Amino acid sequence: MISIFIYVKKNLKKSDTFSFVVDVGNTHTVLGIFKGDKVVDHWRLTTRKETTSDEVMNRIGGLVRFSEIKPSDITHVGLSTVVPVLERPWIKALQTLLKRPVQVVSSKNCLKCPIAYPNPATLGADRLCNVIAMRDLGYKDAIVVDMGTATTFDVMKDGGFAGGVIIPGISASLDVLTEKAARLLPVSIEWPDHVIANNTDDAIRAGLLYGFLAQLDFLIRKIKKEMGCKDMPVYATGGWGRTIARRTSLIDKYDPFLTLRGIRLVAVNGTAKTAYGEESRDSEEE
Repeated sequence: MISIFIYVKKNLKKSDTFSFVVDVGNTHTVLGIFKGDKVVDHWRLTTRKETTSDEVMNRIGGLVRFSEIKPSDITHVGLSTVVPVLERPWIKALQTLLKRPVQVVSSKNCLKCPIAYPNPATLGADRLCNVIAMRDLGYKDAIVVDMGTATTFDVMKDGGFAGGVIIPGISASLDVLTEKAARLLPVSIEWPDHVIANNTDDAIRAGLLYGFLAQLDFLIRKIKKEMGCKDMPVYATGGWGRTIARRTSLIDKYDPFLTLRGIRLVAVNGTAKTAYGEESRDSEEE
């Protein structure tokens, strides 16, 4: 996902800061405005893989017009994205509209969060944001289950990113199933009354949702066992987080804004200097 924050004056009190953050994901883009550390506005858009900075600016401008927070109020901007080609148009649009530099979350701009990957640059920015947010909440060891296009299990150890698991998300699983099986058609995703279904549509629903719960149960227990910590707190976030969290006792808390909270922290405290006239992080690496 792409997340955006604007960084301005370090001597501002927390309550005086207004952060505009963007989390660009494969399917949806989530935008939020924070006053201090509180969410005061948020929007959810469809991610368009082919777009220009002018189109992005038009979409953002249309939303901001209906907010009580004006562009001139924004003090920090942060961006996180898992779609590399969208990083540059989002940076340019945000800087043009909000007149602030953009802090882009990356392995090089993550508030010195330890990353236990041999190549830290391959870690998704959204996963990094989840760990940064959990660290700010006071946790050293934890699990974050982010349920989006892909479902990621982000494992936090001693305040850093220790690794994790990636599995197909619920909607993505349905898309593949109905694409590959000629007689299976798309269905609305809602909880069936029983695991044992008496019709094809409910059989698909039961497989998707109860099957996902079974995966969740096994993986959380396995992660805790490997980490040697049975009491690790488990947070859920992402588009499917609320639906799943209501059906299992394994999730300790659901926070729909967890990723945005991590982006806000980088927006306010990050050190990167990105201008839309420069090459983006991904372009430089390529």
